[in-house]
Formats: sequence, structure tokens, C-alpha cells
Amino acid sequence: MGVGGEKKPMPEIPETKAAAKDEAFEAIIDRIEASGGEILSDELSPLYISIGSQELEIGTQRVVECNLNKLDIQLTRNVETHALSGSGHQKSADKLDMPRVKITMKQKSELSETWQVVDLEDFA
Repeated sequence: MGVGGEKKPMPEIPETKAAAKDEAFEAIIDRIEASGGEILSDELSPLYISIGSQELEIGTQRVVECNLNKLDIQLTRNVETHALSGSGHQKSADKLDMPRVKITMKQKSELSETWQVVDLEDFA
């Protein structure tokens, strides 16, 4: 117990936060499939950053493309396990204590070439 009898909330561990983001990403895919959507592609690839003439792997990127009611949807999840630090010739990629997870969603009409970013709050 803290001062004055207050109990401080337990800090969330990094694995829990990362798992929650993974579940949110999978929930969006499940919702699209439940609505009659079709998964067109699901690719997982390394995420790289350039430091001078070197390319270092800093995490992973998963891109899922779907079609729902003649609407193309692209979901991207970037999981960064390393961050760039330093400047000039002293740059390096340092391991993060907790992975940074970023989820983005884009959509376009089947006939269009222009993607529009979708606010995930609007999709929920």
C-alpha cells in the first residue's frame, strides 16, 4: 500500500501491451472476415533501417490485404524492437525495453488507385 492507504496500480508489463496490440490487429481481421470479407494476402517481413551504408533489422512488418464489399483494405502492423539513436557517424540501433507497435489501416475502392487512411477508432 502507498501513502495514505492508496494502492498503486501494477505497471503493465511489455509482453502484455504487445499481446494486446496483436489481439487488436487479429480482431480487425476477424471482423472483416465475419462481415464476408476475403483475405487476399497476408505477408510478414523484416523491418529495416539504414545507418550509413548498412541496413539493420529493427523489427517486423505484417501487411494484410482484404476485400470487403468492393472495398480494398490494407492493414499494416509494424513492431519495432530497436530504435535509432545518436547522430552523424555515431548512429546505432539500440534494443527497446518494450516493442513499439503501430497499426495502420487504409482503404480504397476496387476501381481507385488512391488509398485513404482510416482512423481505427471509426472502424471499431
